Amino acid sequence: MKFQTDEQEKVYEKVYKELPAIIEKKCSGYDELYGYKLNYGDKDKELVTKYFDESIARALIFKLCKAYDFKYDDVKTHIIDILNWRKKFNPLDAAFKEKHNETLQTIGLVTHYPTAKPNKQVITWNLYGAISGKKEYFKDVDAFVRYRVGLMERGLRLLDFENDDNSYMAQVHDYKGVSMFKMDSDTKKCTRQVIAIFQEFYPELLSSKYFINVPSILVWVFDVIKTFVDSNTKKKFVLLGDGKKLGSHLPECPSKDYGGEDTKNTLQQQSVGTPRPTEYTLYLFEKENNDIE
Repeated sequence: MKFQTDEQEKVYEKVYKELPAIIEKKCSGYDELYGYKLNYGDKDKELVTKYFDESIARALIFKLCKAYDFKYDDVKTHIIDILNWRKKFNPLDAAFKEKHNETLQTIGLVTHYPTAKPNKQVITWNLYGAISGKKEYFKDVDAFVRYRVGLMERGLRLLDFENDDNSYMAQVHDYKGVSMFKMDSDTKKCTRQVIAIFQEFYPELLSSKYFINVPSILVWVFDVIKTFVDSNTKKKFVLLGDGKKLGSHLPECPSKDYGGEDTKNTLQQQSVGTPRPTEYTLYLFEKENNDIE
């Protein structure tokens, strides 16, 4: 963790010190973030001993402080909002337990390149050609959003939050095979909700976002998406009309279709599937099952 000023470090330490009280008083005790336990002051000391990792918790709080410019009130407010949203939405279920539409599951992939350049080791892929013109996949907005959040959470599981150089992920949106279409109200609603959720509840996690195989006639899609995001996120957008140019940005990707250095594997073969959840996630799943019973 690198602080630019003493004031930044003071804000960070204040937030971390108050974390148990914030969780207990403002989040009804819910303390899970990206599968990791945050409350080191939990009354159940056994949970702290088994599941709390101080280095990861500190790294996550630093990331949130950085996301909101080390402004104490903003950081505190967003911690509360994020944890309360996670308690209500249950993104871990979306990632590891729920069965999503089979077609949607084939368009969303996660790859992990351990030897890649910093912050390009984990990539989530969205292959929109498979659902080109099939508006039915956007009719059930909640189902689409839960699928998309689940993909995000699976990618997060592979990040190394203790190493800032590998605590961000890249995203690829591949429009190969997408025919010209109008973005109807359902599609727009899905797009808005996903972008809003990622901006509000997943800050300081994106290294870069690539829009590839975007024909000139569909550049408007890119322009529409830009209207929904903040200026900092826009700076991370890269538009590539030719998908094979992606290899110059992400060399580890397949040579076929993307121009990378891997001549042996397809993207599907590179996919890591569903990674194993954290131990704290597995504990929460078990507790969830017991509560239902």
